[in-house]
Amino acid sequence: MHAASSLLELQRSFLEALFDSRKTGPVDRLVGAGLDPAARLRIYRHNSEQTHLEALRTTYPAVAALVGDAFFEQTAARYRGQYPSRSGNLQAYGEHFAEFLASLADTHRLPYLADVARLEWRRQLAALAGEAGALTPVELQSALAAVQGPVRVSFHPSVHRFASPHPVLAIWQYAMRPRTERLTLPESGDRLVLWRSGGEVAMAGVDAASFACIDALARGEILDAAHAAASAQDPAFDLPACIASLVREGLVTGITPA
Repeated sequence: MHAASSLLELQRSFLEALFDSRKTGPVDRLVGAGLDPAARLRIYRHNSEQTHLEALRTTYPAVAALVGDAFFEQTAARYRGQYPSRSGNLQAYGEHFAEFLASLADTHRLPYLADVARLEWRRQLAALAGEAGALTPVELQSALAAVQGPVRVSFHPSVHRFASPHPVLAIWQYAMRPRTERLTLPESGDRLVLWRSGGEVAMAGVDAASFACIDALARGEILDAAHAAASAQDPAFDLPACIASLVREGLVTGITPA
């Protein structure tokens, strides 16, 4: 029992030192093997820092492009100290990065930056989502005919939606494929739907009514409620056309009674 407790304390001390350079760690228990134990710990810490930096850079390439390498590396180091990884799976690392960026005084001159990060996190979720079989138009009509009363529409696991007061799609595209000409941004924000298509993450802007419909359905609202939410945005909203466009993209996976 005592040995297990000592091992746990050793592991905790080592982990704390990996994420906080002010911690000395269990240097008295480390084997130097030709190196000073403290120097060996610094090597571990540096390798860990680089691993988490590259994980964030992979998930947030547009943010990294917008702020530059030096600022991104400094911010990643600060984020790592505040939100240390709790898993060996680094695909989940960076979940709170957008909120962290929004809290920094240094980023206030880029008011759209946190929303670009929120968009990129949704891209990560879409890329990693599971698979599900999509309904064909014929299967959709059969499923609707077989259900009596209110129905719910299920989407592919990779479907995500995001609304921002900023034109984040144009900003993201510019950051990923910079051009020589100056970027002119629209004054309005974006309402986006994201999904995985052919191994890549697709993104499309939709009108307010379509977004309201898709958002309601994704939250589990019945089809009638989603139609009402969309019609509140646009009385001429065409529900069949909206659903048909989702089916064409392979995003509708089920029709179930409410």
